[in-house]
This record gives sequence, structure tokens and C-alpha cells, in this order.
Amino acid sequence: MNFLSTKTLGVIIEVANECSASELRNMLMVSEVSDGDTFKAANKSELVRQALLDARTAFQDADDAQAHTQTLEFVSLVGRWLHRYGRDEELGALREALRSDGYEVQTEGSGRKAVCRLLANEPTAAPLAPEITALEQELSERGYTEALGHYQQAVQHLRDHNHASSNGQLRAALESLIVQLAIDHTGYVDNGRANQGGLAIKTLYVKDGRPPAVLGQPLPERDGGAVLQGIWDISHTNGSHPGLSDAQEARTRMQLITSVAQILLRNFPV
Repeated sequence: MNFLSTKTLGVIIEVANECSASELRNMLMVSEVSDGDTFKAANKSELVRQALLDARTAFQDADDAQAHTQTLEFVSLVGRWLHRYGRDEELGALREALRSDGYEVQTEGSGRKAVCRLLANEPTAAPLAPEITALEQELSERGYTEALGHYQQAVQHLRDHNHASSNGQLRAALESLIVQLAIDHTGYVDNGRANQGGLAIKTLYVKDGRPPAVLGQPLPERDGGAVLQGIWDISHTNGSHPGLSDAQEARTRMQLITSVAQILLRNFPV
């Protein structure tokens, strides 16, 4: 489980500023994010910033999972206020920021019956960190530095909520990995040109091939090959062009390409 990203915390602070200081103090008390010391802050933004940063410190330094839960409760209370009073622009900004961190904002009802929930988009409420770390480690150990560099840039862009750039770097990481595996395991010859992925990928699976897959051999189309080709195909849509990707899509692509990279590395061992 990861704490909310710094950029998302910044968005929360900004949209929470729409509430009155009295309402914010009440939300902090109800969610138990603050024990009261935070209330000495000079203004609303500092009030929320200090409370959230204290919660993040408690989570990171003392492994306090409750601090994370309380923070999410505070965010849901802010979201409820925005929904109740029709602050659609601020609620939209909050929703998009949280999607980057793996949460979906769900609202319903109106007036005093307004409800806001934060639902994790993944089975474990925050996302991908162990898988990302493991993939980075293996790419490094194999010396696939180009693929690793692109992948790390994609992760950083996702954390920075730069979704289109994250997609572009993911595509480059996948292409570099495909070409390198094809060279190392199938006799593919690097022609030194750019955009080799489409040619190299054909050597990594057998069209119309049937299960089972054999370790170190090209994947049968019906046992991993079709998945590989499918992920390759979608990696070329909604790429690094501004405005063509949102948080949810970028995060889904990160999951898919992380997974297919692990499948490839497992099937083509050192």
C-alpha cells in the first residue's frame, strides 16, 4: 500500500480550500486525521497541508496504515462537500488526481444525503509498487538498460500525472524489451534502425501455435502469443499526444505492460 502521491495531495489541498475553515476543521476531526495541533495553522491551505503531511510522515516513518485510512476518509468528506454544493470543476480535478493513484471517486445522492466514496481500482489499495520494483530489478540484472530507462521514465511520468508521456515511454520500454529478447533468444538481427518492434515481435511467438508454451521457445499464439501481440497493438494507440490519455487509461496501460513484460522475461530466462 502506498500513500497518496505528492501531486494528488496538492490537488486535495487546493480543492479543500473551497470549504470554510470551520468545515475543514470538522472534517479533520471526523476523519481523525488531526488531533487538534494542526488547527494552529495560519490559513486553510496550511491547515490541510500540515495535517496531510503529518499523516504521510506517520505512514512512512511509523508504518501507520491507519494514517492512510484516515486520509482517505478526509478526502471522501471533501469530495462529499464538493458534490453536495455542485462544485463540479473541483470535484473533477479531485477525481482525475485520485485516478492516478489508483482510486475512483463515486458520488451519489444530493443535499444532506450526498455521499462520496473512494474505491480502489486494484485489489490492493494502491498499486503496482512491488511489481514495478521487481521488473526494474530484473531489467537491471539482465543489462536491458534502455528498456529500464524508458520504463522508469514512464513510472515517473505516471506519478507526476503526465499521462500521455507515460504512455509514450511505456511503448518505448516494451519495444526495447521485445527487440532485446528477440536478439538474445531467437537469432533476430538488429538492423540498427528505429521502430523494429513490429518485426522483432513476430519472432517471439508462433502464429496459430497451440499450448503448452515451452520455456525459452517462442510463445504459442494461443498460450501467450496473442496476448503479447494484443498489448503491443494497443500500446500504439493514445500515445504521447497531449489530450489523448487520462489517468485511468494510463494506469491500466502501466498494469498491462508491466504484466506482459514479466511474462516475457519469465518465458525467456537468462
